[in-house]
Amino acid sequence: MELSHLALPVTRVLPNGVCVHQLQGEDKGVVRLDILFKGGYSVQHKPLQALFTNRMLREGSKAFSGAEISSKLDYYGAWVDIYSSQECNHIILYVLAKHFSPLLPVVEDFVKHPLFPQENLEVVRRNNKSHFLINSRKVEVVAQRCFERALWGESHSLGRPVEAEDYDAITREDLLQYFNEVYSHRNCTLFLTGTNDAAVIEAITNSFGKEEWGAAADVAIDVPPPMSQPGLCRVKMENTLQSAIKVGAFTLPSSHSDFFNLRFLNVLLGGYFGSRLMSNIREENGYTYDIISEIDAYGKKNAFVVSSQAANEYVEPLLAELYKEIERLRTEEIPAEEVKLVQNYIMGELCREFEGVIAKTEVFVNAWLSGDSFESINHYIDTIKKVTPLKLQSVAQKYLLRENMSEIIVGA
Repeated sequence: MELSHLALPVTRVLPNGVCVHQLQGEDKGVVRLDILFKGGYSVQHKPLQALFTNRMLREGSKAFSGAEISSKLDYYGAWVDIYSSQECNHIILYVLAKHFSPLLPVVEDFVKHPLFPQENLEVVRRNNKSHFLINSRKVEVVAQRCFERALWGESHSLGRPVEAEDYDAITREDLLQYFNEVYSHRNCTLFLTGTNDAAVIEAITNSFGKEEWGAAADVAIDVPPPMSQPGLCRVKMENTLQSAIKVGAFTLPSSHSDFFNLRFLNVLLGGYFGSRLMSNIREENGYTYDIISEIDAYGKKNAFVVSSQAANEYVEPLLAELYKEIERLRTEEIPAEEVKLVQNYIMGELCREFEGVIAKTEVFVNAWLSGDSFESINHYIDTIKKVTPLKLQSVAQKYLLRENMSEIIVGA
């Protein structure tokens, strides 16, 4: 299947200034509405403030109790996904188009008028703390926390990992403060996907687009530069049969002219089952069951990271082979047939990701979160088609530098 350029979202501005990005496509009778609030972890005053504020929205509002909100969602067969990221708070509604208009006032009420009931907060706090403590015994979770601390630096506001006592310290007043500083029409952006007939547009306009709402001023996100700590960090955990390994560093912003070539190089190195890292470290040497390299987004910044787990005695050989493969990318021209293989793999994956208009939403939302234009997605497609071995080698020489890497090993 030949992958052509994607049709870009159509943007409209509602009377109160809220932007709605509509994705055009086949009508399957389903609506996905993304309600995004600029802010996230970057503007919170204490750990967990953004996460708990967003999570508690549906626990009770001015017109509905938490039980009534859940009952309404169940009655209409709807699903709401709520999560927070570094620079944004997300509420995503999935519902049949025929139920969208009667259900939206419920969503509107818990988005605009949450009560953050103390009793519900205690339950959510207890459950989240229990989950945190269980995860804190997993080497891969601890490694991720240590990696993020190394990326940002220990003295950076985003480098401090969440601690168990942070769950005890969060209060209802903290949630009210954060809500009043972030949630308003001034910081709200909508993505509408699926059926978007006149009734759907009218419902959205009536709920979120007519009047000004919310006390929050326009949020200004000003993240200080990272103070990365390259080099090795070992964390001992008793009674572990395997160690978790993270190696990586902040890398190019997605607006950089080399970024899409770096994404391609990342896939070739460790981004699919037939990658060089999988072929060497899993298939040939048997050091691990799985190893992967990724480009992860941290707000507007991107990090290159290799992740794996291995028996404790295989950690050092695994790291040696990892750096051997990176050095090969820097010093040896990649065979044209391997480039073609990865081109075909990426194109196939993109065809799968873009299958159906609702599936495309994540792609455009992620572009918006990264501060990219929607057109950048088509630029990526063009770059994949035109990539060359020499360009990939040049990118590896510039950006895959061991001296910039943080190495995290968590285990025995």
